[in-house]
Amino acid sequence: MNPISSCFLDSLTVTSFFGNAEMRAVFNDRQLMQAWLDVEAALAGAQADLGIVPTAAAQAIAAAARVESLDLATVASDAADTVHPLVPMVRALTRAAGDAGRYVHLGATTQDVMDTGFVLRARAGLDIVSGQLDELIRILRRIALRHRDTAMAARTHGQQALPTTFGLRCAVWQSELQRHRERLAQLRPRLLVVSMGGAAGTMAGYGPRAFELERAVASRLGLGVASTPWHATPDRLVECLTLLGLVAASAEKLAREVYFLGRTEIGEVHEPQRDNQVGSSTMPHKRNPIRCEAVIAAAGTLRAQVPLAMQTMVSQDDRDMGVGMALWKLVPECFILIGGALQRLNEVFAALRVDPARMRANLSATGGLLLSEAVMLRLAGPLGREPAHHLVMRIVRDSLDQGRPFAELLRADPQIAAAVSGAELDRLLDPLGYIGHAAALVDRALLESEA
Repeated sequence: MNPISSCFLDSLTVTSFFGNAEMRAVFNDRQLMQAWLDVEAALAGAQADLGIVPTAAAQAIAAAARVESLDLATVASDAADTVHPLVPMVRALTRAAGDAGRYVHLGATTQDVMDTGFVLRARAGLDIVSGQLDELIRILRRIALRHRDTAMAARTHGQQALPTTFGLRCAVWQSELQRHRERLAQLRPRLLVVSMGGAAGTMAGYGPRAFELERAVASRLGLGVASTPWHATPDRLVECLTLLGLVAASAEKLAREVYFLGRTEIGEVHEPQRDNQVGSSTMPHKRNPIRCEAVIAAAGTLRAQVPLAMQTMVSQDDRDMGVGMALWKLVPECFILIGGALQRLNEVFAALRVDPARMRANLSATGGLLLSEAVMLRLAGPLGREPAHHLVMRIVRDSLDQGRPFAELLRADPQIAAAVSGAELDRLLDPLGYIGHAAALVDRALLESEA
């Protein structure tokens, strides 16, 4: 790694917060260049299959199409001189292939090679993301089962609402991630196609057997064939980055949930802490949720790239690199950001500290106010729903204004006393008796996700 990096993703000091080694290994300079070399080798091999170039030449090109075979210093120098992203590599490959070099890049254009290379790297990146999502889903399923009946306060608008279970919260999260996994699977056949439009999208340079050649190149690379050239329609890559943005949004939500539930005043769930982890340089007592914060930062950064990715679709004519160049930055960066975010989220949830006792204590924090719906609905029969709602709401306000227990004021009200016995009122104010179908919803969610 360069000790003096101009990119925060590769900085020595913050690399542990953004990205991860596995995704960086897919999208580093050498691997991107190798993907382009793989495309050049596949093109030569397919041309040899069709008798367009000698088989021996294609074999020589394939043997030379390795990053380690090229003079990368010369490639870098040529890139500065030619102001071209691919020509220096093509020249280096031509030299490395010897006499066979005359057949390198035959009929192709820069964007064909680069876009197909990005598709190859995106395929590898999607494999990693899919694996990370699978692992996170498995972890959340385990937690959902373990805490299927662990009661806690549901919160809406930032306030305690009704009792729920932590298991249901986790079941809901894993269901959302399941849908992302389905979306990514549905994306693959649209994204994983070769780009072989030629200089202006007509495939003229590939000769009379262009369609056969396209299919042969695609077969060698394990990709599909697009019905039309896509030089000026990068919606495939943009859709991919948009889906990564969706995954990032869910990742950020989960990280924020842990962040919020771990607040000192709540204390229901905590990010795991390593023995040698430092929370604060000045406050030894701090146990900061630093991994969750890193997920939040990475996810927000990734999602901010989605509008820029969409801008690349607003291109002119049959090619427009004024917008297309942005994808050179966006594709690697977005994959690196999501890879790091998901890795950290997996680390957090794999060893998540859940405090059921604190959850139970917080259920009692309002003195039974979060059971007001249960009381109101019980009174709706004898009193009518609207009168029951007004009655209970008045008692709630009196409880808050006077600082008196909700249960005490309920028992003191003659309308309520006439309609509900003291024993029944106690049952209505038991949080564990009003978690609805939370456990059954957990079972249903996990059963459906197995199908």
